[in-house]
Amino acid sequence: MNPTPPNPAQSSSPTNKAPSLPIFFSRYQARIDEALRAELLGRESDIYDIHRYYMGWQEIDGSDSNSTGGKRMRPTLAMLAADAVGGDLERAIPIAVALEYVHNFSLIHDDLEDMDLVRHHRPTVWAVWGESTAIVSGNAMLKIADAAARKLRLAGVDDSVALEAEAELTTHYLKMMEGQYLDISFETEESVTVEQYLDMIERKTGALIEASIYLGSLVAPRLGPDRRKATALKAIGHDLGRIFQIRDDVLGVWGGEETGKPVGADIKRKKKALPAVHALSTSTGATARRLQQIFRTEGDLEEEDVHVVLEVMENLGTHDYCQAMAERRWVVCKQMIESLELSGCAATEFTELGEFLLVRES
Repeated sequence: MNPTPPNPAQSSSPTNKAPSLPIFFSRYQARIDEALRAELLGRESDIYDIHRYYMGWQEIDGSDSNSTGGKRMRPTLAMLAADAVGGDLERAIPIAVALEYVHNFSLIHDDLEDMDLVRHHRPTVWAVWGESTAIVSGNAMLKIADAAARKLRLAGVDDSVALEAEAELTTHYLKMMEGQYLDISFETEESVTVEQYLDMIERKTGALIEASIYLGSLVAPRLGPDRRKATALKAIGHDLGRIFQIRDDVLGVWGGEETGKPVGADIKRKKKALPAVHALSTSTGATARRLQQIFRTEGDLEEEDVHVVLEVMENLGTHDYCQAMAERRWVVCKQMIESLELSGCAATEFTELGEFLLVRES
């Protein structure tokens, strides 16, 4: 029996290519990259060369790099939200930059916590420079983010709104850290409920995606925030964050080539992501006992045990369960998008984003 269930987002057909990023990402890319690079100008310590490497601008030896450095999703969402409320993109740049540096701070530490050797097809910071350096460089990157956010006033944002945005940014990255703590704690929990899992992802991943859309809409309007729209966009960001992480969990088990991870990667590490939570909570009898025994195993799982878990997930319909949860959330989110009067093509572009997140392969 094939241990992996059919995945509608993947196909052996050459005509069914991996979905591309929505086109609006390219609209902001150059502006975001320039602002991100500018934040490190004049910073000469070697620690900032590590940042330049991790952001994709340098190689390990300091030479220029052609690496993309990731999707830049969070700053792009901040800029899209600024456009959605008819705001000034220059006013949104400082918070967009801050969000991307917060995100990369979290990834440097996440790589270390998970002992991941590769990120974006390149060696991770701890794998090159060691664990202690990864901790310090990650902490320094968080402070770079705080410094970027303080430039909101220079971009023309009123002092009271700038203070509010800085406080919101701090609140949301603390939520992100709470979520990461919960994720780590789940590794030693005998059982995790779907409700506990959803609470965790709404913090770990959802918080920064929510903050990106909310803060972009908050700081960009020249005449001050449109509170009703900003609050509605915050709710949309909340749902998009949940969709993003559920899809990420699907890719962590059934990903394949586009993710750079082998099938079953998260199972091998016994990660209590949504597929594992569903399998552990839904299986019964001898199957349940076998799964519990496997997840109690010390260290990473052997391939035989990974295949056992994959087969159980196939029999339980775990892939379809996870994908359906994301799709149900998207139905609600799309209705919220359609109910708002957003500027320009923003409603269409938010819809394109949601539909991409449902089927992305990396």
